[in-house]
Amino acid sequence: MSRWTGRANISNVLSASDTWREKCFLANGSLFTEDDLWTAENMLELKSRCIDNPIEGGEQSFAEKLSVQLSGAPKSVIQLAAEILWLLTLFPRSENFHPNTKRSQVRDVWELSGTDLPQSSHLSDEALDGVGNPGLDYTIRKYDQFSLLIEVMLGWKAQSAEEQNALVTEDVPWKFLAWLDSFENSDRPVRHAILYFLFPDKLERIMSSLHRSQIVAALKHRLPEEHRPRRSNPSLEELDRAISQLREIFEKDFDTTELDFYRPPINSLWFTSVREKVRAEIGTELKKVLSVYGLELRQCGSKKKTLDVCKPVDESTGFWSNPADATNKPVRWFLHLELEDDRIIARVPKSHGARRIAFANTAQGNSGAIATRIIPAIKLTDEQFVFYETWEWLLLHCFLPALPTGSSGQLFENFDETSGKLTYMGKEQAYIVAGLITLQEDDNEFVASELHRSIMYGEATQAISQLIQVSPIHSSLATSHQSEES
Repeated sequence: MSRWTGRANISNVLSASDTWREKCFLANGSLFTEDDLWTAENMLELKSRCIDNPIEGGEQSFAEKLSVQLSGAPKSVIQLAAEILWLLTLFPRSENFHPNTKRSQVRDVWELSGTDLPQSSHLSDEALDGVGNPGLDYTIRKYDQFSLLIEVMLGWKAQSAEEQNALVTEDVPWKFLAWLDSFENSDRPVRHAILYFLFPDKLERIMSSLHRSQIVAALKHRLPEEHRPRRSNPSLEELDRAISQLREIFEKDFDTTELDFYRPPINSLWFTSVREKVRAEIGTELKKVLSVYGLELRQCGSKKKTLDVCKPVDESTGFWSNPADATNKPVRWFLHLELEDDRIIARVPKSHGARRIAFANTAQGNSGAIATRIIPAIKLTDEQFVFYETWEWLLLHCFLPALPTGSSGQLFENFDETSGKLTYMGKEQAYIVAGLITLQEDDNEFVASELHRSIMYGEATQAISQLIQVSPIHSSLATSHQSEES
């Protein structure tokens, strides 16, 4: 049941949205009065004033522009605008958008009608506590959300009673979702809020299209083959259907309906921000150590947080789709993980450039360490791999003295996992320290129907550590530095 979010007041928020659904969406009523505000006529008047006559640019805020656009409008149209604003402010959680601010914004618009905003339980702190973080686009681009909501409501009100009934009762929620996605600009964040408030038992509170993609990319191996998106760039509907199927699987796995994709235990299975935080903390500590020697850390691929902003990958080979192109400046090092009998085996892919492990800007002449990001390509079948980006390791190489001055995109290549030898600027490069750094808990689990058992992060770490050999050298200069510091 996607109503559960782990927030104490979510029942109050959804009680308010349920009232909006019944009184305003399915009928023509109002949240705060006994009048009919959510009518096609009022929506058309609001569209004429706001969408058809936009106020472009300038220093005015959304609220200031809306006040100008509503000047001289009928009382019912102004009050409708206030209730639409209430709906738009209902989703953001109170940590991002305080209930006092929400009430104030709704009241300021309502009072343009010459009347006081009525008292209502739907304006309480509990009702306005919010659902989640809607993201900056939702918060900053208020006009875009406001406009799409009006367009959707006009389209909805234009439907006959029979058509409306079919959209919300047949093939729930997919028939309505497909109808909603037929609107221009339906990929705006308010789309997700509309769907969640209309179908809180069926659809998730995920406002980010990117998060939807990341969830499916990380967890689609859990889905039966027939429910996995076929395209490399699935539509929002395809993503929503896959996530709905994933919820069913997780509810069975964990024997509870009180699950949320942003909370444990599911968030650690896909949310790369959890891993990014750990990686950043480790980087901070490493930089402190290196600064003692006047050196800097180079973190390969640190600006590209997820694979979907890197070069395309090939799930049939477990490598980059275009090895000759993508390995010129590799932002990740892929290693294959395979379950053989009951053992986890790690291997370097048999592809051109597979031992080009990283690139970094070494033009300053003070590079003392390079951190390579390792992502596993887990083998499910002979021609099917999962790039399980939730898991990651750092392979660290430290150098003293600093690396010879290179370029802004210098390659680290020909890494021989059996001997630990590494090539830099066409020559074998010595290093004084090397290590494999873990970024997850050992009991983090990977599950796929194609495998006869699950794989734990800890045993994957062991397999990689058995694969990779290192050969740091003793450095007299390092000893000299240590003596000077002591």
